[in-house]
Amino acid sequence: MQGCGKDNGGGETPPPDPPPQPPVQDGVYAKKELRGAWIASVFGIDWPVGKYDEVSQKKLYTDYLDGFVAANLNAVFMQIRPTADAFYESEYEPWSRWITGVAGKDPGYDVLKFMIDEAHDRGLEFHAWINPFRITTDLSQPLDPRIPVEWKKDYPGMRVYNPAIPEVHQRIADIVNELITKFDIDGIHLDDYFYPDIGNVNNLNDADDFAKYGAGYANITAFRRANVDKVVQKIRETALKANPRVVFSVSPTANISYNLNSLFADVEKWCREGWIDFVVPQVYQALGSGNSNFEALLSNWVGAFNTKVGCVVGLALYRVENPVETTRFTVADFDRMFQLTSSNQKIHGSIMYNTSSFAANRGGVIDMLKAKYFKNPAVRPAFGRKTEADPVVPANVTISGSVLSWTTSAGLSSVVYFIPAGATASQVVAITKSNSFTVTAKGTYFVTTFNRDNTESEKSKEVNYN
Repeated sequence: MQGCGKDNGGGETPPPDPPPQPPVQDGVYAKKELRGAWIASVFGIDWPVGKYDEVSQKKLYTDYLDGFVAANLNAVFMQIRPTADAFYESEYEPWSRWITGVAGKDPGYDVLKFMIDEAHDRGLEFHAWINPFRITTDLSQPLDPRIPVEWKKDYPGMRVYNPAIPEVHQRIADIVNELITKFDIDGIHLDDYFYPDIGNVNNLNDADDFAKYGAGYANITAFRRANVDKVVQKIRETALKANPRVVFSVSPTANISYNLNSLFADVEKWCREGWIDFVVPQVYQALGSGNSNFEALLSNWVGAFNTKVGCVVGLALYRVENPVETTRFTVADFDRMFQLTSSNQKIHGSIMYNTSSFAANRGGVIDMLKAKYFKNPAVRPAFGRKTEADPVVPANVTISGSVLSWTTSAGLSSVVYFIPAGATASQVVAITKSNSFTVTAKGTYFVTTFNRDNTESEKSKEVNYN
């Protein structure tokens, strides 16, 4: 991989730059990190795991979120459209069968609004994870009447929206628009499913599609990549129009060649052209295992990376101490993976798969993360566009007794930083909606604020607690 830096060649209009951030050269600010977890709903993997009543579903979800907060995570990536279905009442697709066990059955409550509100109430960003093309993995399932039969393609074990059809591209954009305009989401997120992997690309049976729609493309491979490109572009354009604050991310496999030649996903191009805001390669491989080992793949993704397109690494928590996994990691392996990612200044955080493994805490892996890497909260990076007024610098910063207090504008979150006596670098000790914080350690404190764009203010005056 040549890196996902933007060179904006070929006459492309460069996308807007991310919001400006406080200086980090002096080492005063702690590193910004997106810390997330994927909650998978397809096949009931993480949610609702066969619990089809509202009370059980809500408790399972909020228990997950409470665990994230306790571990100082700051984002949730919830799969809300796993198989051409919806976690909300949609104009285009049925209620998801993964919620009630029956496709189209109303669960009796506003699932998505509940999920978003509960995340936001805990200070977590909510990224709506959707699968663009997959309709079902069960070919016995009836096709929803809102999906024209000519839009689908059936393969062994997989029914998909046909990526070649322009009307399909628009349908996916319409679904994204519906999501953004109806719900207060923070991001749209795609995983690694584009053209289906059926083992042999020659069996995709799309020669007729190429004949009908492929004028101007050198070959069918270029045509397939262009079809996926068009969907990614349409999602980008739709999100920017509906709400430019919403960020757009993609989580491809770590294998660049596989993405490009089997799934027809030109992720490098999307990064280079600025069609996505950050990329999350799923670096799920083991340490030191040949040409496709964790270290080598990580290096491929960050080697020439331009930070205007953020890089967040997807990590295989599900493989830690998991006896059913052929490739499994020890807690020490996972520790080393976090050392490599968290110490790399070109990597802006991590997302762990999956949440049931997070809750299981096999081998005490989450305890290890909390003790070594997630001991303190983290400020999220600003991956998107500047859509709100600059956050104000906190004023009237004082310590009275052991209470640090300040004033700021309504609607902003505050970050409390602490510099231990004799040190120069700070650590985040609190992210809060409050205007006060009880200090316990002696040293220097200062405060910043940040808004929904994740734009952070300059720091307040420093105060000492002796």
